[in-house]
Amino acid sequence: MAGDPGAAAASGRRTRRARLVFPALLVLVTVGLSASGLSGTSVGVLTATQKADPALLVGTPRPIRFDEWGVATPFIVAQSHHGFSPVSRDSVGDHNFTVLEDVPTTDWSTYFKPWDIPVLVLDLEHGFAARWWMMSLILVLGAYLLLLALTDRTDIAVLFSLAIWASPFFQWWYASDGLDIAGMGMLSLGAFLYSLRASSTPRRAGWLALAAYSAIGFAILLYPPFQIPTALVLGVVGVCYIVGRWQELGMTARRLIVDIGALALVIGGTLGAYYLHSRGTIAAINDTVYPGHRRVTGGGTSLLQLLSAPFGLTLAQHGDSLTFTNQSEISSFILLGPFAMLQIHRVRLHEFARRWRVLLAGSAGVFVLISIWYFVSLPPVLASLLLLDRVEPQRAILGVGLGGILLMAVFCAAELEQRDEPQAVKTGGGFFGVDERQRRILIGAAVCAVLAFAMYLWGGRNLREAAPGLHLGLWEVGSVSAAAAIVVFLTSARRVILGGVALVVFGATVSLTANPLYRGLGPLTSSPLLATVSREAVAAPDASHRTWLSFADLKVNTVLIASGLKTLSAPDVYPKAKTWKILDPHRRFRVVWDRYANLTFVPAPSGAPPTLTLGGTYHAAVRIAIDPCGSEARRLGVGFVVSGVPLSAPCLRLDVHTGFAGSPVYIYRS
Repeated sequence: MAGDPGAAAASGRRTRRARLVFPALLVLVTVGLSASGLSGTSVGVLTATQKADPALLVGTPRPIRFDEWGVATPFIVAQSHHGFSPVSRDSVGDHNFTVLEDVPTTDWSTYFKPWDIPVLVLDLEHGFAARWWMMSLILVLGAYLLLLALTDRTDIAVLFSLAIWASPFFQWWYASDGLDIAGMGMLSLGAFLYSLRASSTPRRAGWLALAAYSAIGFAILLYPPFQIPTALVLGVVGVCYIVGRWQELGMTARRLIVDIGALALVIGGTLGAYYLHSRGTIAAINDTVYPGHRRVTGGGTSLLQLLSAPFGLTLAQHGDSLTFTNQSEISSFILLGPFAMLQIHRVRLHEFARRWRVLLAGSAGVFVLISIWYFVSLPPVLASLLLLDRVEPQRAILGVGLGGILLMAVFCAAELEQRDEPQAVKTGGGFFGVDERQRRILIGAAVCAVLAFAMYLWGGRNLREAAPGLHLGLWEVGSVSAAAAIVVFLTSARRVILGGVALVVFGATVSLTANPLYRGLGPLTSSPLLATVSREAVAAPDASHRTWLSFADLKVNTVLIASGLKTLSAPDVYPKAKTWKILDPHRRFRVVWDRYANLTFVPAPSGAPPTLTLGGTYHAAVRIAIDPCGSEARRLGVGFVVSGVPLSAPCLRLDVHTGFAGSPVYIYRS
């Protein structure tokens, strides 16, 4: 019976239950993959010289993803040897892992990073696998909840959340500072918007608790280049949603102030406690040359980055040939924002209901703002006010891509609701429709498709010329550009099912090959080199000289880090000035070492003082020349020296001559 409250309540319950199906399936998939011990780690690069790696099921380990296989993963394995202590003794000085590096620890802050918890409660390999897939789970669930809140359409929420996850950006930048900054941010906003619609106080409190928890997790990931554009997009979207639906939600200023005040109290109090708990580490990071003091200007980005997404399959196959950039840096999104804006213009913004007008206008505005920062720049005062001066323009692509996908999803929902309005004039039927509004949409979608084809054709041809080693043929450029144009046509024509499926399938095709399927962590937990160094470490010269100094390559250094033995040859997540004083007593090289950096050691002539030089992408590598028998090495506690070539120094005694990853390894006692 129309208007029957009981029937309406029953219908609402059925809808809520139906909307739980997708999250339930996601959880089941996550549990299954975790139980299998599979992950997308690229630690297989450590055994790449072998003819076959039985742990590699599908795909190719990616040397370019060094931040994963050479930094985060070996640190996680290393900390497993120490009960996941919050403090690491590796590198130059000890470091607190509760702030910068996302490494699971027993510190209370880890419980605001749900993807890190499995490693603490499961065995290492299954815990690592669960961590890997939970990073994806958080991203998809966050997008799903937010899109449900914004659009009230399950089909849009399912398909566009999967499309976000399948974006080349997230697959190449597969780490918590990418996936879960976006995921926790969207989860927090989605939960807050649902709290505004809650029909009872317990539900309202539950949604607010989830919003607070997710916001805290978002904040303590502490990677501003991704947090700031994400926060700008989500902040504007949230404000516009509330303003546009104020009367519909039955909102009062008092309730909004109370809810925001409660969130501010919980979030602010927790973050305040976190700051007090970690203030020494935070102060040390803020005082660094990089990233603490660095400020940037906008613009100067490459269109090749923005337009590279459809060519991800070729990048995965031949990307090692790139010299002007790498696969991670060139990763992008299938662009939807410009085409959504074109369609909004064609169907006229004022024709939408107020709740959609405000949301569409605000989403388009923040998309344009971040795009301007990406392409050109902004006035310094505005950039500083928005904190964009902490965001390298190429990192702002997260805001461009995420904002564009959300804008297209909202446009589709608004347009479909307009179509379904009882008062809408219908002059015909069929797949394409015949009424005036439909014609405008379809003509606009065709224009969007032509523009997309031309845009990606241009990008593909330039990518082909800039990197001949990609073997990107003209036929492939044309066919891939045509496929992208079809996706743009279907989504901008608001064919939600066809367009959404096409977007997900196309995104998955060009992005999922970025990571392999790999079982376990064998190269870091059971390699012959690991057994050798562990055996050698038992016979340290004395209790104060147990540190390992490596002059070998990155692969050997990675095994040393994962061994749990103290090694200098590890990334310096932030500098400990007191310890660096041993290498640089007069602070002549402070501008070199005062940064987040990967440390590389080379032998210096006997008696020579240490020298430091800066290099690498973004100046994130420090090369240290040091005499392994000098006083500096002794003061740093060096008892073992590893090298890829024979060394002759008075204090070194060769103990082991072995090999790893096709290269010789010499282990000396000092």
